[in-house]
Amino acid sequence: MSRGGEPSPPGPPSAPADTATDWSTYLQGFHGERPGITEALLGRCVDADGIDPYRWLIQPLAGPNPGPGLVVDVGCGSGPTADHMGGWVGVDPSRAELGEARSRGRGPVVAATAERLPVASGSATAVVGAMALMVVGDPAATLAEAARVLQVGGRLTVLLPAGGPLSVADRVRYGLLLGALGRTTMPFPHQDLGPRLGELARRAGLEVRSDDQARFGYPMRDRADGDRFVDSLYLPGISPRRIALARALTRRWGHGDLGIPLRRLVAVRAAEQERPSTRFTPEVTPPTR
Repeated sequence: MSRGGEPSPPGPPSAPADTATDWSTYLQGFHGERPGITEALLGRCVDADGIDPYRWLIQPLAGPNPGPGLVVDVGCGSGPTADHMGGWVGVDPSRAELGEARSRGRGPVVAATAERLPVASGSATAVVGAMALMVVGDPAATLAEAARVLQVGGRLTVLLPAGGPLSVADRVRYGLLLGALGRTTMPFPHQDLGPRLGELARRAGLEVRSDDQARFGYPMRDRADGDRFVDSLYLPGISPRRIALARALTRRWGHGDLGIPLRRLVAVRAAEQERPSTRFTPEVTPPTR
């Protein structure tokens, strides 16, 4: 529960990591069955200025003279950020998600984990990650790997679930949803990441420049919108009966929008670090057009 007795929305609260779930196996199965689901949800969301979460994520990379450079998208999924940047390379452990990215003409992409990037040290001008850091195997190792591949002055920008901001109506809806699912919060492998993120970045040799939160409205127009929202949630260990209850609930939210609270952290690699020159050189698969 959040302050004032309101139910906490799906997001990384200050709670111990979820160790009961084999998250690696679960995530492979989840994204294997529904590749592109995260983009299907977030791609429909906009903030008060009409900006979607992916554009918000990469805003800090814009500048008067950005120039060419390598941008590594960690946990790229179906590759939505590729549409907005040059020099893009997507990395994800899910071959189903990478196949979805290729089918949309996005690439090159490579199957690899966030803790072992197929990128030479100091070669990237930017590393981005949308909704990935809370589900990787090791967030600290992932941040250290991002620092390794970044040039001095290169930027890291990551997008995560947040606890707010939300409207009163949002909080009521999330409370009902959590009740239907029989939970007090939504599960992630690293539910304690939120308050530790800045310190982990600093330990990796990254200088935090900004840490912001924003509400993005997901339109609830019909039953399909409700089903899409439930389909996008990680629900290991939740019974089919409770998932059916959640679907029945969200299908009735056919008006207005539902707030999706997101957090964006931006950091810069400010100093040289002693790291291996290259991890490995896998085969990079180009997009299919």
